[in-house]
Amino acid sequence: MRLVVSLCLLTGVLAGAAPNVKIIAHRGGVVDAKHPENSLAALNEAVRRGYWMMEMDIQESKDGRIVVHHDDFEQSYGVKRWPREMIWDEISKLRSKEDGSRPLEFHEYAAACKGRTQLMVDIKAPSHSRQFYQEIERILRENGLLEHALFIGTAEARAYFKGKARISVESKAQLQALVDAGENVSRDYFLFEHGDTMDARSIAMAKRLGIPAVVSINIFHYRGQDHRKAAQADIERLKGLGLTYFQIDSEYDSWLR
Repeated sequence: MRLVVSLCLLTGVLAGAAPNVKIIAHRGGVVDAKHPENSLAALNEAVRRGYWMMEMDIQESKDGRIVVHHDDFEQSYGVKRWPREMIWDEISKLRSKEDGSRPLEFHEYAAACKGRTQLMVDIKAPSHSRQFYQEIERILRENGLLEHALFIGTAEARAYFKGKARISVESKAQLQALVDAGENVSRDYFLFEHGDTMDARSIAMAKRLGIPAVVSINIFHYRGQDHRKAAQADIERLKGLGLTYFQIDSEYDSWLR
């Protein structure tokens, strides 16, 4: 039953996106000069634009709190320290340069998503306790977000959530190895490749196996070149191949909406 329901959700379209295209917001929403990453403002703007899913980032504070953030706090908060180096009391006092908001705990972000959108969850290194993952699972279940979630991130995180939701596999070779090993690929996995490696064979293989093929189109993939030109070329090429799931930095959404 979970597979049937999940595939139904994966074929849904929200108003605002181009027909059949499902946009997944990198770093928790629309991130720009007004909206800090993984913030309520970024999430709300992505929902307003019709994004289908939020890709968000989970880290652990020094005192074990579940913090929603991508890297260290320098970009938005002016503090070159990682969540794991700070206790929550210190983190909660940070204020973003974009809108004056503070970083969020996971339960806050998940509650804001409930009934509005779904999640692609990127749980960051280093290793975490089983209790840490159990609390993430509890929060996702409580907000109706686990069943349709997509998990990327560490092998440890993906292993914990395997069988509870779909987890990523990042190449055709890895996917074929799972098939050869007799894994239940159609139930447990989705293909997740960068824009410069996703191709017609990837899309055809995912379709044949009955799993979603999701491409990531992110600024850091195009270092050393005109990232907007390269991203647009990949988006247009992959749309032409019939791909529908695009995880993007929001400045690229004009080519998908």
